[in-house]
Amino acid sequence: MKTWLRGHRVTEDEVRAAFDAWLKSRAGRKHGDEVSQIYESPDALIKEIHHEIEGRALSFPAIRFFLRRERTNGKIRLIGVQSIKQQVCDYLAVRALQGLLDAKLGYFQCASVPGKGQTFAKRHNEEWYAEGGYFVKMDVRKCYPSIDQAVLMAYLRKHVGSADVIYVIEAAIANYPGGGLNIGSYLSQYLANLVLSIVYHHIEDLHKHRRNKRLALVSHQLWYMDDLVMFSSSKRDLTMAAREVERFIGFELHMEVKPWKVCKCGLDALDMVGYVIDENGTRLRPQLFLRSRRAFKRMGRNPGVQRARRCISYWGFLKNSDCGQLRMEYKETFDKSKRIVSAWEKRHQCNASVERGPIELRSTSDMTESPNAPSIGISERSLIPKGTQLSLPIM
Repeated sequence: MKTWLRGHRVTEDEVRAAFDAWLKSRAGRKHGDEVSQIYESPDALIKEIHHEIEGRALSFPAIRFFLRRERTNGKIRLIGVQSIKQQVCDYLAVRALQGLLDAKLGYFQCASVPGKGQTFAKRHNEEWYAEGGYFVKMDVRKCYPSIDQAVLMAYLRKHVGSADVIYVIEAAIANYPGGGLNIGSYLSQYLANLVLSIVYHHIEDLHKHRRNKRLALVSHQLWYMDDLVMFSSSKRDLTMAAREVERFIGFELHMEVKPWKVCKCGLDALDMVGYVIDENGTRLRPQLFLRSRRAFKRMGRNPGVQRARRCISYWGFLKNSDCGQLRMEYKETFDKSKRIVSAWEKRHQCNASVERGPIELRSTSDMTESPNAPSIGISERSLIPKGTQLSLPIM
């Protein structure tokens, strides 16, 4: 069995790379300016994290929590907002674990994996559903809060040979009150996928023996975070597999599976990742359909940047489902939304280029004397909005 990161020590350059990755994320773009206010400078934060890892004194402020109701299903979730320091450590841990994640995550574990999102899951569900047979959809109850930290850390100690990386992860999850994993953490989604990958590979090994042949109980499986769907040509085999998965998750991972039911392809609809697949094709989940239609109508009555972004987001669902009539109805609104967002981003980039500092214009003679002096060209002038006041030197 291979051990990743054997003897690896976290360096200051790795912490800096993790900080740069966080800075490019949505949270970093929003709160990047606060780093200098809290820690004097980014370098001070980076050195503090590295020093505390070396001295095994890594500590984080308490996580702030708030309740949020999911628009898709009405569930109320407890979302945690971590400090900037802990967010950077999350990126540090994920970057260090990337080799382990690439090796251990199953191919059909779709969530949090680039290129394997809802469209990827929908496409394979359509293909397997069309083959006929049976399917069963299972869901882990309260997945993040119910993950056993002892099981998680035992798994990581078994596969990760770096004491520094193990310490960073231990310090991060120790800050989660009540155990489990924090919903809203960048690190939590990858740790949850690692834990569920144990079940993924266990399902791959489920089989029976008939006439000296080893036959798999499950023909296909697909995970979208804690949602699982399994397909098989035999209802009996699929029932056996589902019972074993429920037992394994409860006994080995100390988690609970919601009630499940074996369904017939072509007779029962498969509702997963926002799409409903049945014998008539693929349509949107009813709540998602109503929200998308409402978004396009509001955009048509009162256009705005946020509403335009929302329409562009919903268009991806419409494009990948059998909603041709709705696409024809709102194609003009979608094109208008793209133009609004594109114009806003261009204007935002222009303003950002001006805010970087005053632009100094020099004469040709000055440029001859100083070839490396900054100047403004035609391409740069095109970025400056009309009416912008430039700070020019007095000549």
